[in-house]
Amino acid sequence: MRTHLSELLDDNSTAERLLNSLAGYIQQAERSGQSLDGLTSQDPRAYAMFLIEKPKTNDEYRRRYRSIIEQSGELKMHEKVQANREFDWAVERLNETQLELQDIEKRDVSFLAYTKIEAIKSSRRIWNQFGWLLGMVLAFAYANLLLVMDDLFSLRLFRAPMASYPLDYFAFVLPVLLTGAVFGLLTRFRHHFQTIGRRILFALLIILVYVGFVILIQPLLFTLGWSFLIQLTPIYALVLLAISGFMALWTLAEFVWKSTRCHLGNDTMTIYY
Repeated sequence: MRTHLSELLDDNSTAERLLNSLAGYIQQAERSGQSLDGLTSQDPRAYAMFLIEKPKTNDEYRRRYRSIIEQSGELKMHEKVQANREFDWAVERLNETQLELQDIEKRDVSFLAYTKIEAIKSSRRIWNQFGWLLGMVLAFAYANLLLVMDDLFSLRLFRAPMASYPLDYFAFVLPVLLTGAVFGLLTRFRHHFQTIGRRILFALLIILVYVGFVILIQPLLFTLGWSFLIQLTPIYALVLLAISGFMALWTLAEFVWKSTRCHLGNDTMTIYY
């Protein structure tokens, strides 16, 4: 790459800056465990020419970014749409503040694009491998939310917040957890549920799955004699909701949001997209 840049450029300082930018991308990818297949599969001379042709306006950045994403063989079609949509959103924020991307971002647009490609691939691996577990974590918080809602509408939370009542917690929570696991497995196909009608059908499917688990599991647990009977109070239900809610939010932030977000800008303005 150094040879090709030296041949195409008369300015050694510019060539070094481009090489340093490329080295920074490679180091960041190695630290985060991201694949470099998309970069190493490029023709070195063509990539060197690509690095030299630096865009100037936000629209040029947008077109250049889109061309890299569209040419990528590592993303599925809906992932390309996602990457372009999120970068467009970031550019629109810059346009609203009347800032040019080149004024606040010194990294090459190819660096931004390949970083986003690797982030989306990382997110895909997480959902494919652990989607069921993420779904169960969210379902656990939802189950405790149902308990609090029941206490709220029955007025137990206000009339007798410390009064206990018996609950077979295992029989109550297990169908919800299994439904959450199914939900997590199905989210890998979430790009097929973009219209309102399909989202309604998906919600109905999840409801049917939950009802099915309730019908099948609760009699089975009763037959086996498995139960986890607790004396629950509305206050304890709130504590359970707080703990499980924190777990759900932390999981979403660490494994969903942070795995796909990228940033552009400097100390003047930083945008996460």
